[in-house]
Amino acid sequence: MTSEVRCYRYGLDSKAIGWIEDVLSNDENSMNEELVEYFQKQGLSRLQAESVLRHREDYLLNLYRTGEGPLHST
Repeated sequence: MTSEVRCYRYGLDSKAIGWIEDVLSNDENSMNEELVEYFQKQGLSRLQAESVLRHREDYLLNLYRTGEGPLHST
């Protein structure tokens, strides 16, 4: 029996990816530094927070099916 292990960008797990994608897709008002601080308060490192924020515009401008956004790429 083989189990598939999913690799996500920036060392994140699928649960984190879900809420991060939600924030990146819907928060049009917060400044980038505010989001970095928010992500850090939720448990991301500063490097992870800054890295996922690079995808903000992409998530705001495009619709992705669950599991197909840029953060799911390796």
